[in-house]
Amino acid sequence: MCLIIHKPAGAEIPADLLAAAAVHNGEGWGLMGFDDGGRVLIEKRARVDVDELIDIERAYRSAEYVLHLRRQTRGGSGIDNVHPFKIVDGVWLMHNGTLKLETRVAGKSDTWHFVSDVLRPLAQRHPGLLSDYAFIQVLEHGLKAENKLALLDQRLRRIVLVNRAHGAEVDGLWLSNTRWLDRRRYPLARPLQPQERQYGADELRFV
Repeated sequence: MCLIIHKPAGAEIPADLLAAAAVHNGEGWGLMGFDDGGRVLIEKRARVDVDELIDIERAYRSAEYVLHLRRQTRGGSGIDNVHPFKIVDGVWLMHNGTLKLETRVAGKSDTWHFVSDVLRPLAQRHPGLLSDYAFIQVLEHGLKAENKLALLDQRLRRIVLVNRAHGAEVDGLWLSNTRWLDRRRYPLARPLQPQERQYGADELRFV
C-alpha cells in the first residue's frame, strides 16, 4: 500500500522517516502543494532516491505540500502511474488504498482509472464540483476507510484530505498509514481521536 504524508508549511519530515517510508514504498514519488508565495508545486519521479527526497524536503521546508510514495500494487511501473494525477486544470489528486474498478486500460492503476473514468468526466460536466464541500462529503462517505485522498485545488489554494480521520498524526505531520513505522522510534504516532472524527457537512476538516 502506498503512503501519503501531509506536511504543513514550516514543518519538517525527518530524514529517517523518509528513509523508512522509502523501504516499503519505492516505486516512485510525487509531490503537490504550494510554496510560500502561493505558487503550485508539482513534482514526480519514477524511482525513489532517499537523498533526493531529503534535498527536496529541505528545499521546500517553508511550503505546504503532500508527498506520495508509491508501492506498486495495481498497474505497471513508470511515471504514468506515479501520483499526483491531474483531474482537470487546477485540480490534482493523490490516493492511498485500493479501488475495485474495471481495468479498461492495461497497465494503468486503479487510481488512474478513478481519475480518468470517474472524476474527470464529472468535473468536466459540472465545473467546480470538486471544490464543493458537499461533494467532498460524498467522497468521504463513499470510500472505505482504507482509501485516503489528497486533493489540491489551485484556484482556492487549498489541500483537502479525504478520510483524514483514518490516518495518523506524527510530529505535526499527517500520515495516511503507519503500519510500516517503527513505534519505538516514533512513539507519538497515534490515530486521530474520536472527537476529531466527528463532523458534519459544514464542518469538514480541510487543511
